[in-house]
Amino acid sequence: MRRTIPYLFLLVFLSAPDTFAQHVNAIGVELPKDAAPPERQRLRFFEMDGTYMEWFKTIYKRSPATNLIGEPLVRQDHNYDLVPAAAKSWEATPDGYTWLFHLRSGMQWDDGRPFNAHDYVFTFRRGADPDNAYDFEWHYRIIKNWSAVVARQLPVDSLGVEAIDDTTLAVHTEQPVPYLPFNLIMSWASPEHAVAKYGDEWSTRAETHVSSGPFKVSEWRKNEVIVLDANPMYRGSMPPLLDQVIIRVFSQSAQPLMLSAYTAEEVDMILLSGQASLGRVKSDPVLRHELHSMVNFVTFYMTMDTYNPPFDDLRVRKAFAHSIDRTALMDSALKDVGVAAYSMLAPGFPGSKPEAFRNTFPYDPERARQLMAEAGYPDGKGFPQVDLWIRAHDVQSTRLPAEAIQAMIADALNVRVGVRVIERKVFTDGLNNHEVTLALVAYSQDFPDPANLLGLWRSRGRHAWHDETFERLIHEGNEFMGSPEERYAIYHAAERRLVEDVGGIFLWFPVEHRLWKPDFYSPTLLPNRLGMEVWSNLTWMNGYFRNTDRAAAVDRPGNRGLWDWLKSALD
Repeated sequence: MRRTIPYLFLLVFLSAPDTFAQHVNAIGVELPKDAAPPERQRLRFFEMDGTYMEWFKTIYKRSPATNLIGEPLVRQDHNYDLVPAAAKSWEATPDGYTWLFHLRSGMQWDDGRPFNAHDYVFTFRRGADPDNAYDFEWHYRIIKNWSAVVARQLPVDSLGVEAIDDTTLAVHTEQPVPYLPFNLIMSWASPEHAVAKYGDEWSTRAETHVSSGPFKVSEWRKNEVIVLDANPMYRGSMPPLLDQVIIRVFSQSAQPLMLSAYTAEEVDMILLSGQASLGRVKSDPVLRHELHSMVNFVTFYMTMDTYNPPFDDLRVRKAFAHSIDRTALMDSALKDVGVAAYSMLAPGFPGSKPEAFRNTFPYDPERARQLMAEAGYPDGKGFPQVDLWIRAHDVQSTRLPAEAIQAMIADALNVRVGVRVIERKVFTDGLNNHEVTLALVAYSQDFPDPANLLGLWRSRGRHAWHDETFERLIHEGNEFMGSPEERYAIYHAAERRLVEDVGGIFLWFPVEHRLWKPDFYSPTLLPNRLGMEVWSNLTWMNGYFRNTDRAAAVDRPGNRGLWDWLKSALD
């Protein structure tokens, strides 16, 4: 017998979503029509804790909240394009030696003080100040006089950053830099008045912290929790929809059980770690619908000291390159969590042509042994003891691959390579000082341009490798103001030189797997032009929880969509 539904009931049912009251969050931002009430607008996730909540003090010991409580000049969206932040617009001068950033008026710190172009002058000077000993200063050397200030050859006030007026910031360079705005995505401001009052300690606790970003620090219990509330003084481009961000922070030595916390509804998003967790999620009828995967713009590679034996010999470097069976590596230690890399630029990265390098150094143990013999190490005899350094911070993702590589080298070359886990600061200092013989390291893009990932290999950077042709090509690409296609061709030639001279041995690009609750939504979580769902700072700022039932979003028996229910009811 055909069942019926009263017309009035059906009309009310179908129109009900539009009758929900539209909510306003704690700082007066109107939420989307489908948003849950403000008390549900809090996002919880895990991050490793740090010492300072200030970008221009340290990046290697910084708090995970740094990017949310500071305002940069510009941001990057999920398509890797620039979008306004403190600066509403920007342009280069005709000669290409200066970029002008036009800031929003009326911005302020969360203590009510004005926030303007002068704050950015202080911020960049603080980063270059040698007394600050900033551990990421090399990233900003494109700014005029930066290197000379860091080296104490010029005073801090000679740095090429000036406030033309309260809302106009000029950044001068020593040559044309077409990618400078992308470089300055990382420009989260530091408050001069707080630094003057508290010194470096201003960013170590909630009581002394001052915010310019969408959120402010309300609570910080070290290695336990950071609570960020929406900042009512924020006047920037990205007013937060969330009322609160709760970061459950932990130390390196006390890793939390993230998947257990997620299934217990204690957090709303996690980054999955390890193949076992991934396998469990894929087999779970609920969790598999909350899994999101993407190949990230991170490159894992081996770097060598090519200035000293044994890796000053190109034949040795080539032998090591031919010893790595990437297919076996992806099928074992990196199954489902890595994609083979043959060069620095990942698939989809602007200017990348990964297939062009696939056959440069294929797995060929016979050729590897021949090269070692030519270099004076027949069957590995006489080869010195070498350790492969891996960073303690990355140990969960690198130990198994490192041990697999260790076995491959031993099998192909009869060379014993040790694996050593090194504390992050020691590891980083060793790289920057060119004191590491062999290391397995990852590098993540800072901005989507070949100047970033390939520029990392210039001899003044972290790698003990130098090639004049590569240096010339990178210099040419970095100043080229023509079409992107022509510029990318220059970088491709440089990348070929890097690969062929074995400046590094490129191994894999990680596949990142995350779980997040289906009622959490952000426009930036939609697939981007590369088909990837990118979890980023913008996700936190313009994300919100929808007024939906989590169970209804899961494809499992007993859970049917609206139209399935209506169809069955009318039959």
